[in-house]
Amino acid sequence: EDVRVRLDDPLDRFELPEAPEGEELVEALQASLRFLELGPKRLTIPLLALPYRAVQGEVDLTAFLYGGSGFHKSCVAALVQQHFGSGLHFQNLPGSWSSSANALEGVLFLAKNALFVIDDFIPTGSTHDRARSHRDVDRVVRGQGNRAGRQRMRADATLRPVKRSRALVLCTGEELPRGESLTARMLMLPVGPGDVDRERLTRCQDDADAGLYAKAMSAFLRWLAPNYGRVETGLRAEVAKVRGEFTRNNAHRRLADVGANLYLGLRAFARFVQEVGLYTAAAAEAFLEVARAALLEALGHQVQNQREADPIRRFFELLSSSLASGRAHVAGRDGKVPAENPLAWGWRLASEGKPTQEAWKPGSSEDNPYWNAVGERIGWVNGDDLYLEPSAIQVLVQRAAGEEGFPLSPRSLRRRLRETGHLKSADKDRGTACTRVTLAGARRSVLHLSAERLVGTTPRSKELFADAH
Repeated sequence: EDVRVRLDDPLDRFELPEAPEGEELVEALQASLRFLELGPKRLTIPLLALPYRAVQGEVDLTAFLYGGSGFHKSCVAALVQQHFGSGLHFQNLPGSWSSSANALEGVLFLAKNALFVIDDFIPTGSTHDRARSHRDVDRVVRGQGNRAGRQRMRADATLRPVKRSRALVLCTGEELPRGESLTARMLMLPVGPGDVDRERLTRCQDDADAGLYAKAMSAFLRWLAPNYGRVETGLRAEVAKVRGEFTRNNAHRRLADVGANLYLGLRAFARFVQEVGLYTAAAAEAFLEVARAALLEALGHQVQNQREADPIRRFFELLSSSLASGRAHVAGRDGKVPAENPLAWGWRLASEGKPTQEAWKPGSSEDNPYWNAVGERIGWVNGDDLYLEPSAIQVLVQRAAGEEGFPLSPRSLRRRLRETGHLKSADKDRGTACTRVTLAGARRSVLHLSAERLVGTTPRSKELFADAH
């Protein structure tokens, strides 16, 4: 009681009461556990784990609660935040994406070993404004994931102390940040219509406003304090022990660490609840089994999000849509209409009305009167061999991606295509991803891929045209 702490806004709302005992403690823990009934376990289990993991030691984790307007994202995030103070309700959250990235970095440095909610990521305005919003969230989340701050200099050229994030961050928003690497640095928790029970939400808000969540956290900290040094220094080893339980095929390795860290937060909490007498040993183990399954389900959604954010997958999607929409075409090896699937490769029938059988003979004459190429040429096809012109496809995918942008540079795109096994051949002598092939009467440096990867098992042109009519 002889310790005094002065915190400036917004941290002045972080305030824990005296740790309760007896029936008051049981009531507080029961209230914290009732949070799990608010919605599906894939959502409530990871969220409840956040505050109890935050106080055990620093962690490079960012959780992102996202969904449409009216799905109670801010209300749910506030309940988790109120484990650190009853005044941190949904209209009084400590962080907002309207703040500058510099300000957020500074306050995340001060909020050591606490959960910190940054609310309401909704990029709006011009293309420039939206890009700036995404840059800010990229900077904060990337700094959180790397446990690194920006190095700055004083006016006399000496270095300022680095202020890296020391909090555990929970974000909310209607839109996810862009980028494959950011996806791997966040636990993304989608909230859909009907996921949050309104009656239970009201009950949970009453509990949190009454300070029951903060009392539960205060008691947990008092229980944790005698062994805090051992717990904090042993976290890395503990994460390594349980990481294997959360490994998913083809998932980013950071995801296993996310699952392990959240599980450790709940494991410590379950042990505390058991020592209080609210759980038996069997009940605590059953709780952890439910938690493990819920975390795996949440990580399963994350794996799907990672696949959707994969830039190579996005590359093929943009190429396919460009061919289908008439923004680009692929020629045959001789530079004329392809011998197969002209419609799939961006060609359109030149003749109007019902085509004759003769029209379904691409490449049958020197100047084929039946097919027109649309859009710019991006490559050539010969059977299952697809040859793409590197500069043309880079310009095309950047244009097709619009304001979202395509994240890979030409060199990175070629490297990733090679690493992922999409190139059928490369120039080993020159050590480049491009190979030299004679196409349309000229020697060209092109990317050699499988045609099937781009158009799949597309039916032949006649069937496509019949379906279209």
